Amino acid sequence: MQVIQCAQAAGVSPDTVRHYARLGLIKAERRTESGYQQFSPSTVARVRFIRSAVGLGFRLSDVAELLGMSEQGQLPCPKARTILADRLNEKQHQVEHEMALFRRMKQALKAWAAMPDGVPEGHHVCGLIEGLPWNADNESDGKRLRSLK
Repeated sequence: MQVIQCAQAAGVSPDTVRHYARLGLIKAERRTESGYQQFSPSTVARVRFIRSAVGLGFRLSDVAELLGMSEQGQLPCPKARTILADRLNEKQHQVEHEMALFRRMKQALKAWAAMPDGVPEGHHVCGLIEGLPWNADNESDGKRLRSLK
């Protein structure tokens, strides 16, 4: 089957199939005389596996490692558990960072409700932002800003 047929059967775009082929995640069975890649029906299952793994948070490099292990007769599932635990930990840190940002934004907006607008003077741009008692480089969750409540 050609790229477009493989893509349709797997529920992805032809560009996705081509991208996976460029990365070596899938391999064309052969090329036609006109240069078109021909894929076997088993490629569809492999593309679906890749999409499922990516949907769980695996990186394509992780998927390549798991596929390689499988091709070498090794058990990829223990490695998949380890990788997913690592990705979950990373995601936890990202969520915590985003929640801290969310709280700072919410607190700033609440504090700004009581602050007047002002015309910029000198090197000042926006008194609302410049008047906040916390630094954007401070990754605490805006604890100093709570005093404005």
